[in-house]
Amino acid sequence: MVFNPFQDHNRYLDKDPKDMTLSELRMLLKIKRMDLTLGWIELEGKVKFWQRVVRSLRESGILDKAKDGIQSYLQKDTPKE
Repeated sequence: MVFNPFQDHNRYLDKDPKDMTLSELRMLLKIKRMDLTLGWIELEGKVKFWQRVVRSLRESGILDKAKDGIQSYLQKDTPKE
């Protein structure tokens, strides 16, 4: 029997682990590990994407211009004595 994680995983998720055989428990553990690995890879990808975005903005000077613009806007709004 060949396990297809895209189709066969539902068969193991609905069943109570107490009622599973040893091979079914092993398969459930394998499914959970794969889900965890995929989730971790997805998180790493998102972090790397945002690191690239911030690095690009920093290198282009857009962040400095935005920071200067916000500071000048806030200085205009503060009441002068």
